[in-house]
Amino acid sequence: MIVRGFQTHHLSIPLGRRMVNGNFAFDGLEHVLLELDVGDAVGIGHTFAFEPRQAESIRVMVIDLAETLIGRSIENVRGIWGELWQRISYIGHGGPPVMALATVDTAIWDLLAQQAGLPLYRLLGGVSDSLPVYATGGWLSCTHSELVEEARQFRERGAGDYKMKVGHADWRKDVRRVEHVRAAMDAGQRLMVDANQAWEVADALAAGRAFQDLGVVWLEEPVSAHDTTGCARVTAALRLSVATGESRFARHGLLPLLDERAADVLMPDVMRCGGPSEFLHVAAVADARRVPVSSHCFTEVSAHLMAACPNAGPVEWVPGWTEQLFEPALTIADGAIHLSSSAGLGFRFAERAIRDHGVDPAPRTSVLIP
Repeated sequence: MIVRGFQTHHLSIPLGRRMVNGNFAFDGLEHVLLELDVGDAVGIGHTFAFEPRQAESIRVMVIDLAETLIGRSIENVRGIWGELWQRISYIGHGGPPVMALATVDTAIWDLLAQQAGLPLYRLLGGVSDSLPVYATGGWLSCTHSELVEEARQFRERGAGDYKMKVGHADWRKDVRRVEHVRAAMDAGQRLMVDANQAWEVADALAAGRAFQDLGVVWLEEPVSAHDTTGCARVTAALRLSVATGESRFARHGLLPLLDERAADVLMPDVMRCGGPSEFLHVAAVADARRVPVSSHCFTEVSAHLMAACPNAGPVEWVPGWTEQLFEPALTIADGAIHLSSSAGLGFRFAERAIRDHGVDPAPRTSVLIP
């Protein structure tokens, strides 16, 4: 397969309400899309940010990296990953450069699976087309009644479990919110909480002990993503599972969490990892340490990768975030995500989303070679 050209798009899609967690607030998502063209097939990659200029910085990096592939064969995907990793080494192995690399890497893997006539998870050796899934919501901007109604709706839409946000300055307020939701949930429905790095260790421990007494099964990002030692202290002290890792970039950011036993569940984010190539590397190292992995966001891509991980936990799904962006819709029912048998990722970008939400009147396009 020879790359003939590519297109990029920047889409700004409002979410309909303000989303607030323990670390930041936003009103919509700024999506960066890549379509990598090899003539008889197109591979797609995608990432997002919360600010338009941040998305544009990622988009510029996607263009820079994708241009190096024009006229080249892409079967050597891991070799290409290493080459692009080296290309960004001077400006840094984090932030927009790594997210851009992930976008390109995803599009290449999509093309390789299409060429093989297999869904990506089958190409990667996955043996199951169904994985447990949970739904994320419960923003701090939700009232108690909205939390309960949302948990019910997500259950009806097929998610098995529910993850809600915590992270108020006074953690006791979060305990009251959790009590309210837990009392209204079905007996078989698990409740998880996500602090988004809001607390110092002392408050994380106090809140975590209260949560575990209420039957909460995991606490996510209880302290700063950069405080590996603090997170290890929280992990060691609590009975519930501590999940973290989404805010770390590539293997060099994630491996210290394993080395210091700072996570009961490692949560690599495929875009911050640097794409499927690096996600699978990190998951394999976690498996060697007997630590399960659970993907963060990017469900359309992450589900394929999780299906190929023997240490896979549940897949995260954030309802409302990508429904407009991809076609066809995700298949979620009976607490599981069911993967398509279509070749590649099995998704395409919705033309209506590009038309209605594109920031630029025209995509940035590389000239296609004959």
